[in-house]
Amino acid sequence: MRKWIFIVAALAATFACTPKQIPQISGHRGANFIAPENTLASADSCIRYGIDVMECDVVLSKDSVFYLLHDSTLNRTTNGEGPIREWLSADLDTLDAGSWFGPEWAGQRVPRFADLLAKARDNGLAITIDYRTGDFQEMVDLVKSYDMLEHTNFTFSSEADTKRFREMFPDIHTLQAYVYTPEDLDRVLDEIHPDIAVMWIDKITPKIVRRCHSRGVQVLALILGLDDKTRLNRRAIRLGVDVIATDKPEEIVRKYRK
Repeated sequence: MRKWIFIVAALAATFACTPKQIPQISGHRGANFIAPENTLASADSCIRYGIDVMECDVVLSKDSVFYLLHDSTLNRTTNGEGPIREWLSADLDTLDAGSWFGPEWAGQRVPRFADLLAKARDNGLAITIDYRTGDFQEMVDLVKSYDMLEHTNFTFSSEADTKRFREMFPDIHTLQAYVYTPEDLDRVLDEIHPDIAVMWIDKITPKIVRRCHSRGVQVLALILGLDDKTRLNRRAIRLGVDVIATDKPEEIVRKYRK
């Protein structure tokens, strides 16, 4: 009898020490600690390190061309000034979007979203669109034209926009929705029917992960910031989340995908 107790205890210890599967890794604005955010150079860094997903911000120019830019104005990350909505694409294409990050990046352009779609398709990189401005249908049609619909996630800072997108595109299965508190989880799942629940890591519990997975919903853990996130990354892996969104995706690759 004591022998069987020992065997069962040993097996339990073995399974307890078995590491969880490493979640997908999403680079926030690309690999933005290595290369300037929201540029093709940042996408190249994601590809080089084998990062699964590049999150990017999509905005519209004055002549209705989609570009990558986080801010509503060009001031912080380019040598242009003012709202991007007041600039024509021909002029946007001449701007420098790299020098602010370092002189070695001079000449990086504000990318057209179409150029990122082509690069992502050709290199097996998935994309998360953080929508800023533009027509939903035109954005989806552009993604479809590059055969990237199944490899592109859609996220919106506004819950109203998230609901409207779900109503317009009930057959898209890559919609993300923010859940800000555990108490709000069921309401978001019931009202929006997202495919991915997005939560800050400190709000995620084993119960939340189980609840989402029981409804066929993935869990994305937000672990943003440039300080050391080793402890939080480990917690996300132990919890069994599906995606980690991080500003330093290359560090997770180095540690867990050797």
